[in-house]
Amino acid sequence: MMGLEEKQQQQSKARFLTDMESVDPSRLSQAASAGERKLNQLSGQPPSSLAQLWQDLRLMVNLLNDYRKGHYRTVPWKVIAAITAALVYFVSPVDVVPDFLPLAGYLDDALVIKLALDLARADLARYSQWRTWQSEPDTAEKNTPST
Repeated sequence: MMGLEEKQQQQSKARFLTDMESVDPSRLSQAASAGERKLNQLSGQPPSSLAQLWQDLRLMVNLLNDYRKGHYRTVPWKVIAAITAALVYFVSPVDVVPDFLPLAGYLDDALVIKLALDLARADLARYSQWRTWQSEPDTAEKNTPST
């Protein structure tokens, strides 16, 4: 990824994978809440290095919230763990490249988010369709579409 040294990329990936292995339901809940707070804090002014990932981040937070509330469960745990780990990394003030550094501070976050998106892209697309399906007036009483 442009702007990050190879060593920084490897450190970011290693931390993401380690975090992914240690995800449990309580961490999922914390990541969803913290991710939502950070997105709201930066609302309307996403860091330019994350601008293209902004909608995906919102979708990831929404998926975790719906998953933890039991509204949407048709997603593999590995995807939930990847999204949780990416959000933990995103909200952490202490990561490979500190967020207070202009532009560069979010490059490692963008890398980790991209790693999670690579794992979750198909499941996020299905979840997005489900959200659309849920918002239709005649489907208000429906839960999860059959697969």
